[in-house]
Amino acid sequence: MKNATNTKVTLSITVSIFFTLIFVFNADAYIDPNTGGFFFTSVLPFVYGILGAVVIFWKRIFNFLRNLFSKKKSGDN
Repeated sequence: MKNATNTKVTLSITVSIFFTLIFVFNADAYIDPNTGGFFFTSVLPFVYGILGAVVIFWKRIFNFLRNLFSKKKSGDN
């Protein structure tokens, strides 16, 4: 019963998003002057956090990618 309810909710959300994207009407609006402030106070710290994590864990990331894309030698199983 719970799975059927989740399926109905997921289907209704998907259909709603689909119709919202397909039937777009013209909107008369403007960009608030504080939009730039929102960008600097919310988006940039997130990006800087991701970059900081990459810098801190760079060696682990590099080794993982090197092991992922390196060819195995014939003696390795």
